Amino acid sequence: MDNEETYLQSLISKRKIVRNYVGSKKNYPELKTIAKYAIKIPTAGFSRGIEIIHVSEKQNIELLAKYSNEDIYVEKGYEKWISKSVSLFLIIINVDAYHKRYNEIDKITSKKSTDWETPYWYVDAGAAMMNCMLLIEEAGLRSGFLGSHNMSNDKIKKHLSIPDEYLLLGFITAGVENESKNNTKTRKKRKIVHNEYFSK
Repeated sequence: MDNEETYLQSLISKRKIVRNYVGSKKNYPELKTIAKYAIKIPTAGFSRGIEIIHVSEKQNIELLAKYSNEDIYVEKGYEKWISKSVSLFLIIINVDAYHKRYNEIDKITSKKSTDWETPYWYVDAGAAMMNCMLLIEEAGLRSGFLGSHNMSNDKIKKHLSIPDEYLLLGFITAGVENESKNNTKTRKKRKIVHNEYFSK
């Protein structure tokens, strides 16, 4: 039927940010390939400056939860979240890869990457993030996101052997939703899709 959702439309419409997980000892082998497909993104000038680290070992997850200030999160009355994830996907950005690419001969007439009003490495990182979330949804799990502004970036870089010059976008979490703790707030919706022209 004409009004039926496609598989992708259905996947997108069901996806939501979840920060309440139940601990799970089940293995999810399908998570091992998520980074491989999530990184299949267009990058500015084919700079390939976006990378993903997949973390699935429990002791690593718990340590990264500590470096993500989970204790402060819990002190505010929230449930543990990062440490209850079955996997974490850290998106990292190699800004230098973009600068090197836009100094090559075929980009000589292009606007320099140092002068971009919107740095395209953030656009590309967002594309990888969305791919990752949809692939987690496809695996039957829920995803969340914690930005690097809430993390001890230096400690995380040292623990995961990430070069100092890389930027951390944040963690995409994968876990089993604790449906009894579903605290999704209903917010007043405003129009965000427009046809032809901006309209209120």
